[in-house]
Amino acid sequence: MELLGPKISLLVFVVGAHLAAARPVKVAEWRYYSPSLHSQTQKLERADADLLLASVCLGQVRVEPSGLTCATRRLGPKFEITDRALHLEAVILGHFLGPDSDEAVVAASSAEGHAGRWGGTLLLHKEGSAWTPIWYRGGLITENCEKIALPDHREVLLCEDEDSGMGHALHDLYAVDLERPSDLPQGLLVRADSFTDQCGTQKQSLGQVEWSPDRLAFSIDVETPVWESSREPYCRGLGERPSGHLRVKFAIMNDGLRKVETGAEVKR
Repeated sequence: MELLGPKISLLVFVVGAHLAAARPVKVAEWRYYSPSLHSQTQKLERADADLLLASVCLGQVRVEPSGLTCATRRLGPKFEITDRALHLEAVILGHFLGPDSDEAVVAASSAEGHAGRWGGTLLLHKEGSAWTPIWYRGGLITENCEKIALPDHREVLLCEDEDSGMGHALHDLYAVDLERPSDLPQGLLVRADSFTDQCGTQKQSLGQVEWSPDRLAFSIDVETPVWESSREPYCRGLGERPSGHLRVKFAIMNDGLRKVETGAEVKR
């Protein structure tokens, strides 16, 4: 397997090399939280983007101050490309549609707003030596992900993202099944929510994802070290204090990820 600097070239993958040991590349800086995953996403380089997106882009990929960009062809209703352009960030390769298939998941954007988390995902399938686009879905964020092998050896993604708005800072951990893609709320596994408003303050964080030795299960801790609620009558809807420490466990099944256990310390 050929290593080119901090990444493995997609050109090697196209001719049959295996990328299981791809070296992760940090794509985006985190503002509010620390990542819980060891991301396997790789920064997309121009030469690899030209190769992957030959059937998507009109002409070559351009290098602009904001990053890699290309004008897109008319691709049909499965491609939610709003401004006839894609802005390319990162890629992760794997067997997402079947145990023996080869796919590329490209983290990109196409004029999505805040409701769409400012980005989306392009899925491509390798047929022979060519990459065929399958769909582009806005709001599906795959910039920070790890691959998970299901018992049948097809792979899905475990991803994370942070967001903020209306005084809240969110850290989401969620599953992405490329065979059955869904919006983030349907794939959400765990969320940390930190905020301060006139009714109270909450500080939460997610710990590191901890895998079982056989990688058929994992757990993650949700910490809530600060929770203060106002006694004003209009704030009674804030609810009860969350557990200071909550551990959530998930099992890897053929149909995806399933929560199997939640354990909390005694509330203080």
